[in-house]
Amino acid sequence: MVAAEHVREAPFLTEAWYAALESTAVRRKPVSVTRLGRRLVVWRDAAGRAVAQDARCPHRGADLGLGRVVDGCLECPFHGFRYDPGGRCVLAPCDGSQHRTRSDLVVKTLPVREENGFIWLWFGAPREDLPPTPWFSEVPAVRPQIRSFIWDVPFPRAVEANLDLHHISFLHRRYSFGIGPLLDPYEAQLEGDVIRTRGVLRKDNGDPYKGAGGVPLELSVHFPGLMLARFGRDIMATMALTPVDEDHTWIGWIHAVSIPVIGWLLKWPALKLEQWLTQPDDRRMLLSSTPRGWDLGASDKLTRADAGIGLWRKLYRERLKQSA
Repeated sequence: MVAAEHVREAPFLTEAWYAALESTAVRRKPVSVTRLGRRLVVWRDAAGRAVAQDARCPHRGADLGLGRVVDGCLECPFHGFRYDPGGRCVLAPCDGSQHRTRSDLVVKTLPVREENGFIWLWFGAPREDLPPTPWFSEVPAVRPQIRSFIWDVPFPRAVEANLDLHHISFLHRRYSFGIGPLLDPYEAQLEGDVIRTRGVLRKDNGDPYKGAGGVPLELSVHFPGLMLARFGRDIMATMALTPVDEDHTWIGWIHAVSIPVIGWLLKWPALKLEQWLTQPDDRRMLLSSTPRGWDLGASDKLTRADAGIGLWRKLYRERLKQSA
């Protein structure tokens, strides 16, 4: 039985680019994924370009992700029907190579861009003037090392957890090394499609902030789901979040350390800290939070320190109305 507080509606926001998976996940074989509640197949054509299409074969419904790439086309594993990168069926073996294939045997194809280590998919109406994929200019232009995983947490909760600065000294107290609970100063502002939050976590001694002490932190989101976390000047992490379905979120992490020479040595420890400690803590808390659904926090009572989350919720609601 589904709990009464679990809101099951998932109003996926379209007319946007979403990172579907890391580029290295798609090589010679096609890969099936679910994103925004939609089953898709991602593969590479003869030139190595990424292609994304509906995974359902229009002939008898087989999962094309179980097939193979032959002569630059995607071959269905069930009956061998082949589809080109544009989604058109170019061969129905049962009818013979000389037979003209039916015009309605078409697989819907999504616009694709492969940038910054991710394969991005456009979820929305087809158009010629697609906007650029989201990215942060602060992130170094290096070949990224991406680690991806799926959380059994709805997309809004996952995004908001990573826009939350003031939970660190409590939820992560085992390894936050005495970081104070007071978030002061703190600001959150919207710059186009980017929500930027900045603050200092420090101990509450009753004095105003004097420009020194505490831990400076920055959390930003390039709407709807590309995030950047900065810790001081030298450590940053970029994270792409994409809804899988109403209850799950795909997350791709990039860690970058800008300290010369030893930066690459610190990258892996940072990844492991995130994998073994931070993410499990966040996931545990989100799984116990209610409601789990897509109410966008209608029952929450936000405080001053949640201003970034409030901006994200407001922007999501506005974009939903526009896309509708």
